[in-house]
Amino acid sequence: MKGKILFVAGAAVGYVLGARAGRGAYVKIKSQAESLWENPSVQKTVHQAEDFVKENAPVVGKKLQGAAGDAASKAKSVASKASDKADDVADSAKTRAESAGSDSEGAAKLPGVNVGE
Repeated sequence: MKGKILFVAGAAVGYVLGARAGRGAYVKIKSQAESLWENPSVQKTVHQAEDFVKENAPVVGKKLQGAAGDAASKAKSVASKASDKADDVADSAKTRAESAGSDSEGAAKLPGVNVGE
């Protein structure tokens, strides 16, 4: 409903700004919009929408709060898993680097091999 009202209002503004008819077109559109707004069926729909929002706003708020809590919990879990994986990768890299370093030290001690030069 709100989208339709905004669309009609936008179309009316665009027409007025783009039309060469000037003030007369503006007055005509304004009077039509006012008569539409004052229409009993439109007002009934507006009141129904207001009542629906008033009734359901607390429920929606609670659902959003629960969803936000779930999202935070999942984000913490993913971050923890990523941190653990990063630690595993770092440990593996350190072990491999130490292993490679000890291999090159052994190679330097072999006769006829000049690693450090």
